[in-house]
This record gives sequence, structure tokens and C-alpha cells, in this order.
Amino acid sequence: MVGAMPVNLMPKFCNGTMDSCNGMEDEMQVSIGSRVKSGDDFGTVKYIGEVQGYKGIWYGVEWDDASRGKHDGFVDNVQYFKTTKPNSGSFVRPNKISPFRTCADAIRKYYGDREDETVAAHRRTVINEWKREMGAPFIEMVGFEKIHQKQKFDRLLEVCVHDQNVSKAGDVASLCPNVRSLDVSRNLFSNWREVIQLSAQLPDLKELDVSKNRMAIDMSEETLSQLSINFANLEKLNISMCDYEWSDIVVLSYLWPKINEVIAAYNRIKKLTTPEVTLRTMTILRLDGNPLDTWNEVMNLGKLKNLKVLSLNDCEIKEIRFNNEPSNAKVDVFENLEVLFLNRNSINDWRSISELDKLKSLKKLYFLKNPIQNSEDYDTTSQLVIAKIGTLQELNGSIITRELRRGAEYDYLKRYGGEWKAAQKDQTLKLAFDLEHCRFQELLNKYGIPDDSLLVKQIKNMTLTSQLLEVILRDENGKVLKKKFPSTMAVQKLVTLAQRLFSKPGNKGTPALNLLDDQMQGAEICLDNVMKDLAYYSIKNGDTILVRFR
Repeated sequence: MVGAMPVNLMPKFCNGTMDSCNGMEDEMQVSIGSRVKSGDDFGTVKYIGEVQGYKGIWYGVEWDDASRGKHDGFVDNVQYFKTTKPNSGSFVRPNKISPFRTCADAIRKYYGDREDETVAAHRRTVINEWKREMGAPFIEMVGFEKIHQKQKFDRLLEVCVHDQNVSKAGDVASLCPNVRSLDVSRNLFSNWREVIQLSAQLPDLKELDVSKNRMAIDMSEETLSQLSINFANLEKLNISMCDYEWSDIVVLSYLWPKINEVIAAYNRIKKLTTPEVTLRTMTILRLDGNPLDTWNEVMNLGKLKNLKVLSLNDCEIKEIRFNNEPSNAKVDVFENLEVLFLNRNSINDWRSISELDKLKSLKKLYFLKNPIQNSEDYDTTSQLVIAKIGTLQELNGSIITRELRRGAEYDYLKRYGGEWKAAQKDQTLKLAFDLEHCRFQELLNKYGIPDDSLLVKQIKNMTLTSQLLEVILRDENGKVLKKKFPSTMAVQKLVTLAQRLFSKPGNKGTPALNLLDDQMQGAEICLDNVMKDLAYYSIKNGDTILVRFR
């Protein structure tokens, strides 16, 4: 557990808020374990006292950014403190440390200094009207400013005091008790007691951002469970960049009985375990930037029945495997997962995408900048993903239409149909093919086995003549032309040629081209990507392309 230490006393409560044992002046002093800031650097105080050979008091600090340090607490043959990372420590004078603030002071400073001009003008208008009604233009409205300020803070529902050197809660309850969303990220909280004290004063708090704070967990699960009353309405928590492992987050989760969304990005999470008691209400989990490395760890979250959104961007995942079954039978994990983010991982095999078809409810996938996508252009890889995962409705934010899915699946059959046929003659090859393309049989049942003439074959040492396709061009008036084109010809060139070949007074503008697919009962496939070549649309000898002027 990060920063674990013995539990001495449970926080005391008075009138619904935690009561401090010491005065605020004592609380704001630097002590061992305090979080401090010097310039733009954050660190944890490990030593307070004199340093041999130097006058005065020094703070021994372990810096979050190890490059800021100079040693590991061992100076001139004296071990003053120890660091967790090599050479991440140094000594600083107290006057180099930024002064602490309470959250209440930060809110008062930040929001008290800002006033909307419209509100200010309205306030002046109201005061002047009161003066006129009372017939006393020179009367001073004693206390009005204080009343106005109080009303202004009372109206605050969303508060952000990011990077304001906040280390304590202060009296937030009497200042802005109606806050529902609070951002205290990148501050100087050193433990969760202060965050609990803060939340205890905000009964309507629903969203809390404590990211970029390094807070020790110095309470047991039982104590945290008892204190969960202070987070009774919390639904969303951002706990990113707090230097936590998953075990720390599971322990802390006893504080959040009704949590819906947890953002725990860029921590030190390598291992995942199944939460046995907590996080049962969680529907969204974001673990971006954690070095998970293997899908086996992710599988430990599979029993979270309410999980609908899982974000695993930048997690160094190399492959995805649910089992070694060659079929696409649905698995009994992640039963309600609808949205999955897998951008910028290290996935380098198409079987990983085929495995995702085993999820029962997957509707949206974000899959960008993985090595497997480097071998083909974006449109081709997108078609493969769509064909491999039958439940997908959106890919990378784009809606998958019926026409797009049908084209992707049919092209997929043509692309791998030859390999499938060859694999039927050898049981080992068949098993390997079914593992790689576990949805292929489903697509065969849907569309039937493609004719041999449609199957994509490896082209070797072909002459230009043998690569020419004889295509029938037909316009809306029945005019028919047979022409030969190279399969590498761009659709844009064919559009220009068709415009010239079928030009007449009634035809204006640029024509639209549609491939008539006899294998799909006369369905038309729009050649709408004019930058692609004819081979992209799997155009073959004898195909008919309809030319329609808009």
C-alpha cells in the first residue's frame, strides 16, 4: 500500500464535519510526510532539522520528479533520510517552499476576486432603486456587500481550485455548502483524512477530482467503510496520477459506496484483481496509461457486472485472448461492456480483434495507432475490424451503416475465402484459420461461399495486360460501353472518364458511380471514395458500373 502507516486515531466529527484536534495554525505547519511545492516541483518531506556543516533548519525532500534530486538522503557520511527512488532527494530552505492554503481560502481567493460584470451591474441597479424608493440617495448599504458575497458563494455548484497549494480543508461548509463538483487536483494533500474532512462538509458532492495528489492511505478498510457516509452521493472520481497501485484503489473504494465512474489513469497499476466487495455500482473505468502489459490482468475485471465503459489507451497491451476456442461463442466475462478504448497499445495480430467478437454487448470500439494497423491503410483496417466484430455499431466514433457492414463483411469473405478453402483439407490448418477468423463461419452462413472467381489471390509477376479489367459502363438511359482499365486506376480518374464518355446536354455535374454486385442480388455499392483504386472495391472482369448524373 502506498505510504502505509499505523492508524492512530479515527477523525472526530462535530455537527457532521470532522473536528480537528489542533488549531489551524499548527495544522498548516510543515511536518514529516507533508507534501510541498518549490517552484514547479512537488515533493514529500522526509526530514526536518539541521544539516551538518550548514546553519539553520533544512527540509529533506524526496521529489516526485527524480531529476530534481541530488542524492538519496545520504550526505557527507550521514543518512538523514531515505528515498524510494535513487538520487531523488535534496535539501531546501523553508523559505523556498510555497505557503500552504486551506481549500476554503483558495475558493474565497479565486472566486471572490472574480465577478461577472452583468451581475455587478445588476447589483448596482438594485441598490440605486432601493435608495430612490427610500428617498435617501446618500445612504450607505451597510452589510450589503457581505450579503452579496455570501449569496455568490452559496450559488457555487462547480468549484475548481487546481494547483493552489491546498493542503487542508478549512471551513468550506459555511462558505459554499452546495458544491456538487469539486476539482482539487495538483495540490498538496498528504493523506485521505483531509479529503474526507473536505467531503464531509459537502453533502451534495457528486464529482471529485483529486488527481495529481500523492496521498497516503493510513486507515483500514473497516475505518474507510465507516467513513463512507461522507461520500454518500459521490458518483464520479478522478484519481489519476496519484502513484497508486490497483490494490490501493480497491482499499480506498470502501469510501465510495455509490461510485459510478472511476478515472485512475497514469498510475502504477500493473496487476489487477477482482474487487470482492466494492465497485459493484461502477459502470465506467478509465485505466489509460497504466503498464498493464497483458490481457490476463484485464480479465480480472470481467466479473464487474455493471461495467459498460472500459478505457485502456496507452496500456502496452500486446494481444487479446479470452480462450483458445476456434468459434466465436460468447464468453461469460464483461457481459455488459458496451464501449472499449484500445488506442495506442502494442497489438500486432488480427486474432486479437477476432477475440473481441466473443464479447456479448460490445457496441463501440476505439482502436487507433496499434502496430497491426501499420500494414494497411486506415480504410482497409477499419473494414477488417468491422467484419471481425459483428456487434459493433461504431468504430472510432463513426457510425457503421448497414451498407458499410455488408461491404466490409463481403470483402472479408473474398479476401480470406481462398485461405479458408485451402484450410479445409488439413485439420491443423483449419484450426489455425478458425482461431484467426473465428467469425468466418458465421459470415459463410450469412452470405454463402463466394465463387472462386471472386476470391482474392496473391498476384505474382503479372504483366500490365493481365491486370486490365474489362468493365461494363451503363448510364441511366441504357447507353452501354465496355472498357478495360488497370486495377490500380483511381476511382477519380474513372469518374472523369465517365463524365466525358457519357457527356450530353442533359447531363450536368459530376456523375456518381455504383458497382452492381450480382453476388448480392443486384445490390449497388457506391464508389464514393474517389482516392481509392478499383481493386479496393474488388471490381472484377465483367462487372457493371452504373453511371448516374446528379
